[in-house]
Amino acid sequence: MRRWTEQDAPAQERLPWWWDATHYAIDVRLFADSDGDGVGDLDGLRNRLGYLELLGIDTVWLTGVAMTGVGPNIGEPRQAAAILESFEHLTTAAHDCDLRVTLDIGADISDLRQPRAQQELVRTLRFWTDRGVDGFRLALSRRGAYSGGPDAEGLDPETSRAIRAALAEESDRLIGSLVEEQQSSRGVWDVDFNRSLAEAEFEAGEIREAISKELAACREFGTRPGWMVSGRSTPRQVTRYGGGELGRARAQAMSLVTLALPGVVCIDSGEELGLPEVIDSDAEKRPGELVGARVPMPWEGNEPPYGFSATPTSCLPVPADWRELTVEAQLESADSTLSLYRQELELKRTAPAEAGVGESSGTAGLFDEDTVEWYGAPSGCLAFRRGVGGVICALNTSEQRVPLPPGELLLSSTPLVDGQLPPNSAVWLTAN
Repeated sequence: MRRWTEQDAPAQERLPWWWDATHYAIDVRLFADSDGDGVGDLDGLRNRLGYLELLGIDTVWLTGVAMTGVGPNIGEPRQAAAILESFEHLTTAAHDCDLRVTLDIGADISDLRQPRAQQELVRTLRFWTDRGVDGFRLALSRRGAYSGGPDAEGLDPETSRAIRAALAEESDRLIGSLVEEQQSSRGVWDVDFNRSLAEAEFEAGEIREAISKELAACREFGTRPGWMVSGRSTPRQVTRYGGGELGRARAQAMSLVTLALPGVVCIDSGEELGLPEVIDSDAEKRPGELVGARVPMPWEGNEPPYGFSATPTSCLPVPADWRELTVEAQLESADSTLSLYRQELELKRTAPAEAGVGESSGTAGLFDEDTVEWYGAPSGCLAFRRGVGGVICALNTSEQRVPLPPGELLLSSTPLVDGQLPPNSAVWLTAN
């Protein structure tokens, strides 16, 4: 963590593209179905890129793409021509929309301890960069994680550094390697994606502690923080924060906190719609099929599958009461979760520097500096500012209305009450 203040070159020429990027994580199988088989596919995603432009994200982070694993047979990948053609069409279209494409690559820790497997990993990454991929997250599995075996501790730092050195040969194409790793290998990878906020309760003290610890670790190890409040391994935040309108209000408030922090932010697809956790009561009847909290994306219409597929039977059932949660419905409502996310992302892209702030460097704006300065706050609340003159974020997790910090209102997750911040809400302010 550091403010980019080198004097020998302009900051914007030195920062990698992913430095403050907002990533949108998509399980391709659950996003959009183009061929009517009930399962999302790459062409379906390509047809929905206009929505991602409208949302305002920077990077499409793909998961659930066939043939992206790394293993003993990596040297002889048997790729399906149709999938590769669709993939290349997708990356080309995404780049035309000024969107980057990052990809999850699966690998086993045991294999990656061997030099040959490391070389095969490089071949796999090169294979995908040749098809338009801009960066990767290396998703590591651990064979011994549940048995106390040698892989339970994860990838050792020496192996991590060896892999990173091998990847450096592709540095002209691998602009940013987005790798989720454990504590022992921090400092090796570019971005430290962490689940601290995804696991924290909706309580100001716990949230502040999670943020402070992550920022301190990133300063120590020289990595970029990667923030997420939702992910495939954790319940949707609307449900985790209490469900219903309460959970949705809290989730909206946390989106302001997360997007105000320095570093990379990951939005889990559907998070911007305020989708709740879905309990699939029939999961045991369909072994091997998609199960869990994530179901197909609701796009439009009045009944399932809400535009996800032309067939009424999708890979997972979509709740019948999601008509008001569809993209179509929320685009028509200025008070929707989707409208709030669009405002947040638009402000991050366009918010100007405070008068007099940033004039010396020509680059500093409300979201440009990497320092976080904590304010004193009432019990059950937190407040921080991004550097000198940066955006101010305040969060109220208490049961009482509280006064706002000094500043001019920029955005609030819920309307203010008599000029005060209501419970379960957050605001962005600019300094007076």
